[in-house]
Amino acid sequence: MASDTMKPARPLTGKHVLAMFLAFFGVVIAVNMVMFRVATKSFSGIETDSAYRVGLAYNTELEAARQQAALGWAVDAKVDGERVIIDVRDKNGSVIPGLEGDVVLAWPADRYLDRKGQIAPREGTSYEAQLDKPLPPGQWDVIVTLRKNGERVFLSKNRVILN
Repeated sequence: MASDTMKPARPLTGKHVLAMFLAFFGVVIAVNMVMFRVATKSFSGIETDSAYRVGLAYNTELEAARQQAALGWAVDAKVDGERVIIDVRDKNGSVIPGLEGDVVLAWPADRYLDRKGQIAPREGTSYEAQLDKPLPPGQWDVIVTLRKNGERVFLSKNRVILN
């Protein structure tokens, strides 16, 4: 007879249920801790070092934007490998000489990947900035800051996609 050779099933006791319950939540907590650690290592979540100072400078930035708009400049920045070529013209289409400044290609998700370069006059009618590192493909924010006689006269931020 088959029933004589079969062992009886072990009953499900409270100890077994407790062990399964603790094992399940132990795995969930361990995975959450690993995910938390990876998330905080890869992106700190901080966009600006001091939001308070940025807030205090808000009205100054608004006035600078009004002055920049009144200039009527057309600024075109093109990313070409490890350099950025910038063409700056006034309302009448004339080239504007004597500018200095810098370019930052900012990686939107991690500022540690940002690339920087100083703007220098280029032969002809434009300016050029040589970047400090090569650019991998992806989305970048091109931030152009132009100064004349040490004072900022132009600031722009545009998103580009590089292949």
